Amino acid sequence: MARLQMLLILTSFLSIFPSCLLAQNSPQDYLEMHNAARAAVGVKPLLWDSKLESEANMFVSKLSVNCMKVEEKMVPDGYGHNLAINWKPEYFSGADAVASWLSQKRNYNFESNSCIGDDPVSCLTYSQLVSKSATYLGCARGKCQTGGTIVVCFYYPPGKLSQPPY
Repeated sequence: MARLQMLLILTSFLSIFPSCLLAQNSPQDYLEMHNAARAAVGVKPLLWDSKLESEANMFVSKLSVNCMKVEEKMVPDGYGHNLAINWKPEYFSGADAVASWLSQKRNYNFESNSCIGDDPVSCLTYSQLVSKSATYLGCARGKCQTGGTIVVCFYYPPGKLSQPPY
């Protein structure tokens, strides 16, 4: 009897455990955060795309070996992307990554369609996130073998750097 009770407890735990791991990492979580930011600037919502999600998962798998060596040429052609790597040991969710990209809004000047300050790319993740060009989104999250967590989102079509995002 005790063995059966233990098995039931373990089964119950395992049935809820995976959903705990997915908290703030589900397609709906990514979409809600993206689309709230897009609505705030009058841009239509994104739709989830399973092909983009698959591409993002393959990208994360390639990078998980050595997250230190991220190169632009690794991104599949035809997609916009945002990438976040957190080297700290605490939990880093997809929602945390999206929040970090949104924080770059303070570095964006709409009138000049450029980033404010000395770093010319300090607002590019924000401008991709709210780009009126993008219609579809797919994201993935994984662990780096060298430590840390990586989150990537792909956008299709990609944002156009030559025009304001909204």
